[in-house]
Amino acid sequence: MSLRPVPSPSPTPPRPYSVSELLTEVGLRLKTDWRNIAVVGEIGRFDLRGGHGYFMLKDKTGCLNAIIFASELELVPFEVKPGLEVVVRGSLDLYAPQGKFQLKAWAIEPVGAGALQLAFEQLKAKLAAEGLFDKARKRAIPALSRRIAIVTSPAGAAIRDILKVLRRRFDGLAITIYPVRVQGDGAAAEVAEAVRALNRRGGFDVLIVARGGGSPEDLAPFNDERVARAIAISVIPTISGIGHETDVTIADLVADLRCPTPSAAAEQVVQRKEDLTRRVGDLRSRFALAVKGRIGHARARWTGLARADGLLQFRYRLRDFRERIAQSRAALLVALERRPVRDAARLERARRSLQDFPRVVELARRQETVARRMALLEERTVRGLERRGERLRSIIAKLNALSPLAILARGYAVASREGARSALRSAEDVKMGDRIRVRLHEGEIRAVVRATGVPRQDAPLFGEENPAPAENQLPMFDSGREGKKE
Repeated sequence: MSLRPVPSPSPTPPRPYSVSELLTEVGLRLKTDWRNIAVVGEIGRFDLRGGHGYFMLKDKTGCLNAIIFASELELVPFEVKPGLEVVVRGSLDLYAPQGKFQLKAWAIEPVGAGALQLAFEQLKAKLAAEGLFDKARKRAIPALSRRIAIVTSPAGAAIRDILKVLRRRFDGLAITIYPVRVQGDGAAAEVAEAVRALNRRGGFDVLIVARGGGSPEDLAPFNDERVARAIAISVIPTISGIGHETDVTIADLVADLRCPTPSAAAEQVVQRKEDLTRRVGDLRSRFALAVKGRIGHARARWTGLARADGLLQFRYRLRDFRERIAQSRAALLVALERRPVRDAARLERARRSLQDFPRVVELARRQETVARRMALLEERTVRGLERRGERLRSIIAKLNALSPLAILARGYAVASREGARSALRSAEDVKMGDRIRVRLHEGEIRAVVRATGVPRQDAPLFGEENPAPAENQLPMFDSGREGKKE
């Protein structure tokens, strides 16, 4: 009996899948078993491409890619941005081209605060940063508005409360109601368009945006950015009367005046007619008392003027006026009498001026002639000086050419017997031992004659000295400095 183990037959190998078949089967299994799940995580990144949202969910140890299409993203009431902790509902799906699975989301909700509250806080912070809530931009509501525009639902309780308060406080007002939906899909767009349309129409003293109480979902249209911006750019002063006193919406913060209820908004528009009547009566009484006081003061003044002292002063003042008028009349007559003489003198001066006018004109013409001749004289003088200068330079050039000094400059010399005033012209004019002076271009030489003679015709002018001259042919001369021994 052998103790070696008997090998068992090998199992059948699994069927090989192609990559596409495997990805397809895994994708079907994910869509079937994980078609409705909820995942909690923090949004790591969020990108919008083509209206769709591509984002990543992460926690401390893992991350998951997700996508939400544009149609579902429009239903998310708040702004999705990195750092938010959310609950994402959707289904798992496999992206076959890359072999990665992702979460297809159809709903995103924040963790903790509700979606509407988060959207409210985000929009509030954004508009506050733009300055839409600043008190400096809010306008005063007119004390008595004649034409009132109301944006609300025509079937709600808010419009009935507003009309009731307006009729009770002041009848005869012009009221324009712009009917809109105040809750549900499309309500925000209708409210924003109503505000813009009433501004385009114009002619209203005040605009009321009103709605009765309700849940946060019912008040959501008044937390919409479109409604807030329409109210912010309204040229008509706006009053918001939305919900109850505890309800605060974005429209309340942007409006020029926030009222806790629609009825309170109506009360802020106009004052009570009885109050106005009472104020008008008070003003009428005060005006009558003021007029009576002014009349009494004027009557007392005229009574004082009617007394004897007042009339006497008036008589003195009248006499003073008469004297001033007489003096003014006399001065006027004197001025009128002197005026013809003064005018005649002025006329004579004008006549003399006219007579001197031709000479004045002739003076200008002669000045021009003198100036022209002066210019001509200067020109001729300059040309004459130039001609004389050229002639002088020509004469100087000729003199320089004929000057003995110019000849010396070309290498010639002049010899003379010492103490004589004429130049030596022949070697026969000197004898051996005579002292002579040789004038060069620069300086002079004093020499003693050692020999004389006549050079050959073919001898060079500046040749070398013969070492031993012939007996009957002496060297021309030998020169040396004054004081040199022979």
